Amino acid sequence: MEEKEDRLLIVEDDVDIADMLNDYFHGQGYAVSTVNWGEDALRACQTNLPDLVILDIRLPDIDGFEVARRLRTNRKTRQVPIIFLTESATVKTA
Repeated sequence: MEEKEDRLLIVEDDVDIADMLNDYFHGQGYAVSTVNWGEDALRACQTNLPDLVILDIRLPDIDGFEVARRLRTNRKTRQVPIIFLTESATVKTA
């Protein structure tokens, strides 16, 4: 019997970052889907339940925290693990 590929959903509006993550995880043997908007992420999770969501906090429509809140309040998606992803333009020094 063939082993099931783990499905990742990457929610990232920066195309370069999304492509880099897609290439990396695909190369590691994951089935990867990528969307750029929070509402698209919610629809994608309903259509093809992922095993993990990598979620940008700052998205063009709704922020990643709202996407996570909606995923957690939905019976079908409440158990899907979420990793938040964000970038910071500032560098802090000690």
